[in-house]
Amino acid sequence: MKTLYIVRHAKSSWADLSMQDIDRPLNQRGKRDAPIMSSKCIELKYIPELIITSNAKRAQETADCFIEKFGLRQSQTEVNGKLYHAPEDTYFEEAQLIDDSIASAMMFGHNPGITYLANNVSDKYIDNVPTCGVLIITSTASSWVDIDPMNSKLINFIYPKMY
Repeated sequence: MKTLYIVRHAKSSWADLSMQDIDRPLNQRGKRDAPIMSSKCIELKYIPELIITSNAKRAQETADCFIEKFGLRQSQTEVNGKLYHAPEDTYFEEAQLIDDSIASAMMFGHNPGITYLANNVSDKYIDNVPTCGVLIITSTASSWVDIDPMNSKLINFIYPKMY
């Protein structure tokens, strides 16, 4: 069994409208929510062995907070430009490349792909995965190369306003 955690980046800043989208940092709410959600993941024992993040600054800043809280090493993290505004299929395609020695991985990315992914693996409709929302997905696949929406299921969905 493989576990995939999908995290939408925390709230980002729109203070500088001339800034390129990929360079937008977290705003104050994002800087508040990321530590809350990473702590909640620890409390619920949602701790991955590997973190893969979009190359957008806001996603990397969110991931950095989780990495620090989880006490992960640099060798347990990757930046992946394919996750920047990725469609839902890309998350599974990139998960299929994970080494099978890893049982759980956490990916940081963006909407709308994350919400579409949530609805592909959930038996309930999710209107929107909010910023810093975390999807907990388990798969019956024994190898990452076999993970896909057909053998995966959303088992939990947590987000900042719950706490």
